[in-house]
Amino acid sequence: MIPNWGFYMPTRIRFGWGRFSELRQVVDELGGRRIFLVAAKRAPWAAGLLGRAAQMLAGLTAEVFAEVEENPSIDTVDRGATKCKEAHADLVIGLGGGSALDACKAIAMLQRNPGSIREYLDGERVCQVKGAPVVAVPTTSGTGSEVTPFSVITHPAKRAKPAIAPPQNFPDVALVDPELNVSMPRPVAASTGLDALCQAVEGFWSIQGNPATRALAFQAIALAIRHLEAACLRKDQESVTQMSLASHLTGIQMSNVGNTCIHPLSYPITVDYGVPHGYACALFLPAVIRFNAPVLEERFRDLLRALGLPTVDAFADEVERLMRTLEAPMRLGDLGVTPEMLPDIVRRGTGRSTAWNPRPMAERDVLHVCEMLL
Repeated sequence: MIPNWGFYMPTRIRFGWGRFSELRQVVDELGGRRIFLVAAKRAPWAAGLLGRAAQMLAGLTAEVFAEVEENPSIDTVDRGATKCKEAHADLVIGLGGGSALDACKAIAMLQRNPGSIREYLDGERVCQVKGAPVVAVPTTSGTGSEVTPFSVITHPAKRAKPAIAPPQNFPDVALVDPELNVSMPRPVAASTGLDALCQAVEGFWSIQGNPATRALAFQAIALAIRHLEAACLRKDQESVTQMSLASHLTGIQMSNVGNTCIHPLSYPITVDYGVPHGYACALFLPAVIRFNAPVLEERFRDLLRALGLPTVDAFADEVERLMRTLEAPMRLGDLGVTPEMLPDIVRRGTGRSTAWNPRPMAERDVLHVCEMLL
């Protein structure tokens, strides 16, 4: 018997190779005249896109805020929000990876909701009204942030990466052009692609899942397993497009069900050791697959058949093979983590979504997983 369930996706999607050229059409449809463009700093492979965007926005007033760091901070978002207000922007465009898009959504929200983003992260305020309209243009294949309400912002005082996800924060339009991902350096393509795979796996096994989200996650897992390696190493149009689609599908399903235990575990690794988000998630993925294996055989039956794999453990082996090929970090010990550090990582890496893991996971279980990775 299929239980009652719901699904919500208000973002309009334009997906396809070369569709970045439609940016001006999208802006005009939304009535944008004063544009605030949010982008990452220190991303030279994407710098040319800002020039192309400027050409398409000719005749409009446009200000560029290319100051978003990887794992954007409270200070960056608040600065961006102030500059956006000073520009009297009526539309915000996010151009970049998950960090730029998360910051963009938070900046847009603060145009019509008062205060600092910190107050929303700390639960002192809640989003009351939709912020400025948002067009999200991803340049990586990882988070699917272009179709989620999530803004994950680094909170230095708490040494954490909390998120807000009010439904008003869904982008108005996702303009997804896989061609923009071709210029990603290999490590960026590998880390973001592994993030997409993690999100898909977590969405597929989450106890919050439903038939729609699991169908999306199933497809995303299959696409990532089949195309991630080629998208990183050969960068052919087919594999790059399929990885862009995999990321996009994970964002849609995640916007409805969230993640499980892996994402919160990744945050201390990123905050404390500077490991890129996707690598930090993937580091835990094989071990958690094996932890969950006793409850996954039935759910993974059709997926394993589609992938030509005999068991859930074989699936974990395939993930590890991908990680080795892509030179992803695979051991906590290699990062300098010692046994004495694990209790703090476990405490900070156990979140609300840990309870959505398909196999109940107490802190002692999280600790055991971490010990296996030393």
